[in-house]
Amino acid sequence: MSSGASHLYVAARAHDEVRTAEGGACFVQPSLLKMKLQDAERHPLIRALLGDDRHVERLFDGTLGLAADAMHAASVLGCEVVGTEASPVLFSLLEEGLARLGRAEPLIARVRPQLGEAQAALAALPDGSFDVVMLDPMMSRPKRSTPSFAVLRAFAKDERADASLLHEALRVARRRVVLKLGKGAPLPPDAPYGFPRVERGSSVTYWVHDRA
Repeated sequence: MSSGASHLYVAARAHDEVRTAEGGACFVQPSLLKMKLQDAERHPLIRALLGDDRHVERLFDGTLGLAADAMHAASVLGCEVVGTEASPVLFSLLEEGLARLGRAEPLIARVRPQLGEAQAALAALPDGSFDVVMLDPMMSRPKRSTPSFAVLRAFAKDERADASLLHEALRVARRRVVLKLGKGAPLPPDAPYGFPRVERGSSVTYWVHDRA
């Protein structure tokens, strides 16, 4: 008997997940983390975060998603990562998933999720309270993606990297702002500052504004 629901939230013994009627599923997992860790500091995300000063102790991830980048950064850099997620459904997955993975990998336990929108969370923070602010707005992400990402998109909030969000990001960032965009996606036309440093991945580009 069908409930008519397009998605189900399942709290299973192995992990919490969101399922679709077609059999797709979405949950917090290491995914490609082990392979990314082989690149260590050579990975474009890590190069973007580190910069020339090579110092990141506190990272703010304004668009946490399923925390793939946050787990990657924490695992390589050993930094504290505070991340916001505006979707209550995805935040529930994060609470369960990060706690579960953190029991086996202590560095992943350094990722702390918060429920809320990025701009409001940044506005509540003191000036220069994080070394790096990273943003990965949903609209920028590449069109080709895994089935689990299609489930994520169904619940993720469309938080655009507009001038006001970028302004708050720069105020909070002590060292740099990193903006992750899909390969070929343009920078926001109203960006209040430039992103002269670029680190390129296979399907994404990391645009970096380093503070002087």
